[in-house]
Amino acid sequence: MAKTWQVVLATIAIFVAGLVTGGATALGIIKWAAGRPRANTAILSQLGIRPAQGPMGFGPQLMRSFAEKLDLTEEQRAKIEPIVKRTAARLGRERREVQLTTALTIEKMQDQIADILTTEQRVKFEELISQQRERLQQFRQGQQKFFQGEPKAPPPEPVK
Repeated sequence: MAKTWQVVLATIAIFVAGLVTGGATALGIIKWAAGRPRANTAILSQLGIRPAQGPMGFGPQLMRSFAEKLDLTEEQRAKIEPIVKRTAARLGRERREVQLTTALTIEKMQDQIADILTTEQRVKFEELISQQRERLQQFRQGQQKFFQGEPKAPPPEPVK
């Protein structure tokens, strides 16, 4: 029967492998979408990534699209615009709620794992978590610069 530390180590390894795989997949999709203007909005919004137009850019963009493609009258625009604004605001709130819930769920998982580890393992585990948070922060900063039209940041160092 496997020793407890082997099970814990395997669990942590699977968790880290999932993070690395997910991050690499997300980067690949973002790079792919960056070269396709029509795909950008749909794919990036599916990923919860805001384009450079800002958090409320969805509403004005959608209104312009409706106005152009549907030949809306001023009266129709006046009635449709508040609907689009309310929806954009609601989507923004829901996105923030999902991000918060996700962060809390991950923290709970990390606390549960840390409770199982020895003191030495816990120190290493906290270091792994710290490194992952740093990489995520660098990734987000790179995204922000990318969507604001700034030069790309160098790619993060590969995980060893």
